Amino acid sequence: MFFILCLSMSLSFAQNETIDLEGYFQGKYLTDRINGLSWQPGTDNYAYIDDDFNIKLVNAKTGKETLYLSSDKLAEENVKKARSFQWVDANTLYFPRNHRLITVGKGGISSYTFSDVDMDDVIDQSIKHKLFIIKNDQGVFVESVQNGYKPILICPDTGKNITFGESVHRSEWGINEGQYISPNGNYIAFYRMDESMVEDYPLVNTGTPIATVEYIKYPMAGRNSHVVTLGIYDVAKSCVQGKAVYHYIQTDKADGEFLTNVTFSPDEKYIFITHLNRAQNHSKLIKYDLATGKKVKVLIEEQDSRYVEPLQGIFFLKNDRFLYTNDRDGWRHLYIYDMNGNLIKKVTEGRYDIVDFFGLDAKEEYVYFTAPLEKPVNQYVCKVNLKTGVLTRLGAADGVHYPIFSDSKNYFIDYFTNVTTPRVISLVNNQGKTMKVLKTSKNPYADCAMGETQIFPIVNKHGDSLWCRLITPPNMDKNKKYPVLIYVYGGPHSQLVTNSFISGGVFLEYMAQQGYIIFTLDNRGTSCRGAEFEKCIHRQLGKLEMEDQMCGVEYLKSLPYVDATRIGLDGWSFGGFMTLSLITEHPETFKAASCGGPVVNWEWYEVMYGERYMDTPEENPEGYAAANIISKIKNVKCPLLVMHGCQDHTVVWQHTLELMRQAVTDGIEIEYFPYTAYDHNVIGPERVHLWHKIERFHNQNLKGE
Repeated sequence: MFFILCLSMSLSFAQNETIDLEGYFQGKYLTDRINGLSWQPGTDNYAYIDDDFNIKLVNAKTGKETLYLSSDKLAEENVKKARSFQWVDANTLYFPRNHRLITVGKGGISSYTFSDVDMDDVIDQSIKHKLFIIKNDQGVFVESVQNGYKPILICPDTGKNITFGESVHRSEWGINEGQYISPNGNYIAFYRMDESMVEDYPLVNTGTPIATVEYIKYPMAGRNSHVVTLGIYDVAKSCVQGKAVYHYIQTDKADGEFLTNVTFSPDEKYIFITHLNRAQNHSKLIKYDLATGKKVKVLIEEQDSRYVEPLQGIFFLKNDRFLYTNDRDGWRHLYIYDMNGNLIKKVTEGRYDIVDFFGLDAKEEYVYFTAPLEKPVNQYVCKVNLKTGVLTRLGAADGVHYPIFSDSKNYFIDYFTNVTTPRVISLVNNQGKTMKVLKTSKNPYADCAMGETQIFPIVNKHGDSLWCRLITPPNMDKNKKYPVLIYVYGGPHSQLVTNSFISGGVFLEYMAQQGYIIFTLDNRGTSCRGAEFEKCIHRQLGKLEMEDQMCGVEYLKSLPYVDATRIGLDGWSFGGFMTLSLITEHPETFKAASCGGPVVNWEWYEVMYGERYMDTPEENPEGYAAANIISKIKNVKCPLLVMHGCQDHTVVWQHTLELMRQAVTDGIEIEYFPYTAYDHNVIGPERVHLWHKIERFHNQNLKGE
């Protein structure tokens, strides 16, 4: 059953051009931007790069604009036509393309090229306190102002299958980097990962005269995982001795083997680590003595019958308190604890999940964050009074807001978009008043014939609202019937339906131009809908997600202009798993399906993600069997296109190769295309090849072309 609750918004244009997919990758449809737009640290001045490559400063309160660095001065310091930079401090800028530091002081301008590494080397973006972390083929190095930026290996405790200073645990639980600089720049915490106990997995490179094999470490569900420890690099001692001086935090696997959300105390005396057990249903926030590495106390424990997912570290307040985020009441909210782990109060309240947290003002009067509030397709900038709990929405416009706050939190730069608005960049104060509109982007698709986009919820049989996006062809005749292409993902940590411009991506808009109705639905298991909505899929991936997607299909069939005999599917990765699940469980419904990089057997997926949602194969054999596509491929009745990157480190090639083996056994015809040199997806201009392959496949099978 379903019914429409509301029609949220629409977008339509009356021009005639078809979207140029090749031109898209050449920058033809870029949204207007302001280069270098950022806050000068410790001030309420924002900076930007003008059309002549000068760097300007503007006072947010008065609007007074001054020239900070002219393009001529920059050129003298070997920085020409700068389009981006980062602030190191209020007087120093870092230009990543040039590896150049420029300091503006009373005595004039000074500059320094802090590293002689090749331009192709990866530079870590943590540059506080003039500490630079350099990654290259030889390892991870630290360069500090304290020793004239001479590189020192962050940790010599290495060996075969051991890495350090890199992201670990396959970048789950908010882990995006491998090292963390302490508040005053005196220490660097770094991960050390030992993968020697993880089985080798072969990736075959056919680009050499004789094919070669690259072995990667890929810990599959239920098998051996890697071992991670946390080291502490002493910056001053290392600089004096000219070598790494470090020690390890004395973590215990019994507290949880996954080490996440690493945070230093403001005084640099302690370090806090959230431990998560292998089953991912029990976490511990543990306080350690930084100098000795010894465990001091378990501050907070969380347990859940399904899974716990610590995504953010703690944030320190004055008076020995800290903010902590969890979903203990069913929604992701902020709580205040004291340094002994005692709960003081809940800060935010309501049926919404906090998306991003931006800190507090200097008086610790307000907490600033973004959240969807009433409708999950929106994202608002909000503040909550720390004492009263009163929430204020900073700006009323429905859509998606991405704020960048000044250090004082007196102002923020708001990047705003919705279905009808490509981008508006505004200066807003902390009362929600727009001080100045800095840039209103023109519609880059103004000359294209675009369909109408509608965003709305339908309701499944359990009473859950499922948000949908429907794109109709330009100048659609509602007296005719059109084929439908359903784009599906549906996995955890995803939200495809948002109130943002071209939220479905350029290819779906292009396919609407080719005469398709395009439909997308966020099923149970996706984000921004609370813990129960997301966690209900535990141990049964695909089951509830398919129920909701079929609810969307029934809605489509109710529309008079939908040809129910011509419904196709497309999806990648988890979306590929969903595509294959739907056509094998509901083979009579779909006329054609395409997918890429699909998971076909969760036993072959990695530990951290796979076991979170499915437990191990030994613990949940029924769930793994029910989600296994290989045993169900015999049910396929529609034309099927499967694509896969042969160098895929995420969903290894084995998935679709074994799918093809079973298809032959079962006599099922599948159109198969391996992207031999690509990883988990086809990125960049070559993606046009993939798009046209999908287009031709569905044109042939849904339109008979």
